Amino acid sequence: MHSKNLSNAIKSIKDGISPVVIDNTNIKANEAKAYVVAALENGLDDNNISIVDIGTRGLTADELAVSNTHGVPLDKIKMMMESHKSVGDLTVKKILESKDMYKQSNVLYSCVLLDNQSRTTLLDMIGDRTPEGWKVIAHHMTINMGELKDKTDLGKEVVLTVEEVGISDMAMAVKVSGYPSKNEIPHITIAVNPDGGKPVMSNKITNWQPIKNFMIGGVVTEIKKQ
Repeated sequence: MHSKNLSNAIKSIKDGISPVVIDNTNIKANEAKAYVVAALENGLDDNNISIVDIGTRGLTADELAVSNTHGVPLDKIKMMMESHKSVGDLTVKKILESKDMYKQSNVLYSCVLLDNQSRTTLLDMIGDRTPEGWKVIAHHMTINMGELKDKTDLGKEVVLTVEEVGISDMAMAVKVSGYPSKNEIPHITIAVNPDGGKPVMSNKITNWQPIKNFMIGGVVTEIKKQ
């Protein structure tokens, strides 16, 4: 359930949903760590993260054993309550400093990384549409967050077709096809508004305009954390 909730949380963050509530039992700091890290890696900061301790809602262990729908036995509930009590107040700092609950990958995201010529071509074809003063990116098409589940294509050269251009008040991107992406709309972020714009905001673009198609290329790559 932690894995499923983490996947749902990341999707919700990318979709701009707020607040994103993690409805799972986070008793220890390291159980919450993956969610906090995911939030930070997807453009949020510690001011966007609130730790709300609802405790037992005033119920005793015996009452919780009767009322919970997952069949958690009384002794397990008592153990969980004692474990949580020993942790103390949770903070973002304490969570980030906690030992990883699972083996952590050093891969931040997997993508089709544009080659230099393709980046130049993309900016030559699209760059004049970029609002003045925006930060230019034109770096990659995201495949998924973290490592590739199937490493077969790692290092493979890929041809992408640029089909549409979209822009919001915070981000500008091109819609592409030619390789699968976990994003609902496979895209390459061209530029972001320096006043709060982030690449993840390309996922919220709704104003897309068709353009004359052209091809660019890149390599399937895993981008590691610095």
